[in-house]
This record gives sequence, structure tokens and C-alpha cells, in this order.
Amino acid sequence: MKMEFHSHGFWFIGSLTLLAASLIAGNAEWVEGTTPVSFALALLISLALFLLSGLLWISAAINARN
Repeated sequence: MKMEFHSHGFWFIGSLTLLAASLIAGNAEWVEGTTPVSFALALLISLALFLLSGLLWISAAINARN
């Protein structure tokens, strides 16, 4: 049983994307000067990063099992 980049690397990159998504979602505020497009784009980017981190963690779990 060998551990390659796929199990450790995907887990690490998934953690970084989860951190980036939570930073974007946590700092998204509706303040004066915020346009609806920029606010929606920030939320969509954070959602995409949350989904990407989930995919990376799932692939790390599958590769660690094999």
C-alpha cells in the first residue's frame, strides 16, 4: 500500500480551497457601493470553491482506500 500525491495532495489542496471559500463567504457584506453583480459573483465563487473542496476530499478518500 503506497501513499502518493493523490491522497495527501488532494486532501491538502481541498483544505486550502475550503479556507479560501470560507474567507470569501465570511467577508461578503452588502455595504454602500456594492453592486448586486459583484456580491452575487463573490457568493458564486465561494460556492464553487466549496464544491471543489468537497470533490477533492472525496477523491482523496477514494485514493486512500485503494
